[in-house]
Amino acid sequence: MAASKLEIELELKTSPEKLWKNLKEFVTLLPNAMPDVYEGINVIEGDGRSVGSIFVSTFKPSEMKPVVSISKERLEIVDDGKKILSYSFLEGEILENYKNFRVVIYVGSSTKSDGALVKYTAEFNKANEQVADPHIFKSFVVKLFMAIDAYLLTA
Repeated sequence: MAASKLEIELELKTSPEKLWKNLKEFVTLLPNAMPDVYEGINVIEGDGRSVGSIFVSTFKPSEMKPVVSISKERLEIVDDGKKILSYSFLEGEILENYKNFRVVIYVGSSTKSDGALVKYTAEFNKANEQVADPHIFKSFVVKLFMAIDAYLLTA
């Protein structure tokens, strides 16, 4: 079975520089931007900002709960020049349906405003043919980046 992709592009009001600077601090950014969703993110290996860091995300009950309540992930790419952040899931419910799940986030400049353009790509292999595409992630990712945008615009 070939790898599948879920691609999302979002225009945000936050500048690309401010978004990138804060996105690299996701360990504190995400629980602050979405306190109703994130219980917390704990770094268990590394500094939480550099390649090889391993972290555990714990989620509060929400629409994501059937898919993810806790996940262990590893940072794979942190490229300041290209503003690319990538991580892979190591453990958690998500791997019951997908053999692997890797996310790549690119932050660029919007052509329509002074804001950021975010390109989010999830690459995954389904555990079997019956597994649905992870559509729930699409709505979650949109909500997540809208919450980050709103949070950063008031920060």
